Amino acid sequence: MLSKIPFLLMIWASSFHVFSMEKPKVVFLLAEREYLTESTLPKFAKDHLSEKYDSFFCSAPKEGAQRHLLSNSFFIPKADLLVISVRRRAFPEKTMQMIRAFVESGKPVLGIRTSSHAFELRKEQATEGHAEWPKWDTEVIGGNYQGHLGKGLICNIEKTSESSNHPILEKVDLPFDTPATLYRNSPLPSASESLLEGRVKGFRKEPVAWTRLTSFGGKVFYTSLGHLEDFKKPAFNQLLKNAVSWCLSSKVQVQRR
Repeated sequence: MLSKIPFLLMIWASSFHVFSMEKPKVVFLLAEREYLTESTLPKFAKDHLSEKYDSFFCSAPKEGAQRHLLSNSFFIPKADLLVISVRRRAFPEKTMQMIRAFVESGKPVLGIRTSSHAFELRKEQATEGHAEWPKWDTEVIGGNYQGHLGKGLICNIEKTSESSNHPILEKVDLPFDTPATLYRNSPLPSASESLLEGRVKGFRKEPVAWTRLTSFGGKVFYTSLGHLEDFKKPAFNQLLKNAVSWCLSSKVQVQRR
């Protein structure tokens, strides 16, 4: 298991970081308890983004009442890209308003795995002064999350037939396998362009990575990948690196259907 110490140091240091006037700012929201993205995503940023981008981190505890409080949320309005790895949280209304304002500004969002159900609680109600975003998946992510297959099933990741020339897939060595449970998102909304699909023997294939534009014109990349083992694969890291570059490029390449 990856150590939490480097991540905590990163969070501490980012509080004192002066925003660069030159590099685009990538702000990560990290608030999930299953996949250790509080460790894997800061490492990914250090290894693959530091040359071209400034990275900042907002986090919430995994358990307890404080899990709905996001530290360093003041970074959100300054972001050029939000990378979201959040699962079933209801942050304070002020924090949620900042996230909504970011989306409504037309800036890009990159979602990892549980971010399809980032702001929709399941077995609890939001406390006073906190807010959900139940339609986040349809309004922003562009998915159709309906749960996932069981654990222990190996999933094969491959290109869709329509995605061969997309820049997000450049230098991504496919196919590859993942132990991550396959999320059920079929059928995707018509405005979402599927890039990768997952296949588990005995089940229908499911989209696992796609792009779209929000109603405000903002780019979105989402992948239901993001298991700890995925970050050990060069192909997955290349996919995320390409996705960050695509999100922050001025060129729009999303198929309207």
